[in-house]
Amino acid sequence: MPVDDLTVTAARAAAQLHADIIIGCEESAVQVLGSAGRLLERVAEDSADAHRLRFLQGWYGGVCWEEERSRCVELMAEAGIRTPRQVLVDPRRIVPNDLSALGAPLLLKFDGSSAGRGVFLASDARHATELVTELEQMSAFPGGRRVVAQEFVRGRAASVSFCALGGRMLEGFAYTVLQHQPEPFGPASVIELADLPDLMDMARRMVELTRYSGFGGIDAILPEDGGPPVFLEFNARPTQTTHLGSLAGSDLCRAMACALKGAPYEGAFGRTSGKAVALFPAEWVRDAKSRYLTAAHHDVPWTERRMTAAILNITPQLNPA
Repeated sequence: MPVDDLTVTAARAAAQLHADIIIGCEESAVQVLGSAGRLLERVAEDSADAHRLRFLQGWYGGVCWEEERSRCVELMAEAGIRTPRQVLVDPRRIVPNDLSALGAPLLLKFDGSSAGRGVFLASDARHATELVTELEQMSAFPGGRRVVAQEFVRGRAASVSFCALGGRMLEGFAYTVLQHQPEPFGPASVIELADLPDLMDMARRMVELTRYSGFGGIDAILPEDGGPPVFLEFNARPTQTTHLGSLAGSDLCRAMACALKGAPYEGAFGRTSGKAVALFPAEWVRDAKSRYLTAAHHDVPWTERRMTAAILNITPQLNPA
């Protein structure tokens, strides 16, 4: 009986369209595409579906990093990159002493968390254990996913958006976060492009360690202590700033297209800095009177009028009716 699976369907569509690259643009799509390696066991080794699934596996190597965020932090720490201290949490047997070394406040994080969901701020170790108990009683822990308590690092949030092929970063740019929507752990709503060489080097190391291919991003903290950036997480998908590369002087899509065609491309790697960008519709949702909507570059896709109208129509805060 043939395998009937969304991942196989995607692999067949890619073959029919002679795709050069497969892009999962959000977490559930990345999870589906990342199942290619597992599904290879269910098809004949020399079948057409096996060939198609291997193509997917080349882009999504069987690891969904969004679901393994805590292990990704461990991987970076083993490579000598600065990361927050973290402790694996067992909801059934945890006491404040287990977490006291992390200081206060501290974070609880679920693997698979995104957009600030699955991240909880605790005032201290005792509060964290109480939160764990409450979440356990509510059956809020995602099945089979790890939960960690993590040191809270004070500083400014920063990120890198990049594209990569075969473990080599082709192009990227860095930015700091000026506003979040929602606060305090939601996605950025206002960013400022920045020249951050240490952060760019961190992104390169992440790409090399994971042998990553595709569009992606890393999130980090520029700590108040003035030390090296602190790695937080890896997003193995296009992030909400991917399309801003041309504004930053680092066109990610052009860099990837050139790499796939074997055409020359000289990366700029985020040398543009000091330019603020209000992300649409997040900053409008956060504050309809925000000064950034006029003082910064407001990222409204006016050239895509149907898409802009659709975003406005499905965003309740912008369309109360």
